[in-house]
Amino acid sequence: MPKGGDRLRVIRVLLIAQFVMCLALVAVAWWFGSVQAYSAGLGGLVCLVPNGYFAVRVFQHRGARAAQKIVRSFYAGEAGKLALTALLFGAIFVWIKPLSPGWLFAAFVAVQITGWVTPLFVKDQRQ
Repeated sequence: MPKGGDRLRVIRVLLIAQFVMCLALVAVAWWFGSVQAYSAGLGGLVCLVPNGYFAVRVFQHRGARAAQKIVRSFYAGEAGKLALTALLFGAIFVWIKPLSPGWLFAAFVAVQITGWVTPLFVKDQRQ
């Protein structure tokens, strides 16, 4: 597990990579129309915002003495992330018209996958 400053660097790199993927998807979707572009942007944000919340929540405690707090923060962060994701999707489907659901979900999945694969490309500076 990364320590202190390394942890913050990993969080920043992950969130920045997801944000860049979101912007790239908006740019690609723009070729298909403005509805597709903002749908892709919203899909990316539905992934990015809860992931940011989770990162802040989980990494607020450090050290062996805070192990129980870390575990509680992890579960609370994951529950909050899931609730926030559902809330954002619900709000989008209720209030945003017209909407391209295909682009919305494609961008959500692509940004999520970016978060999974980015750590494979981040080099460990301590080696």
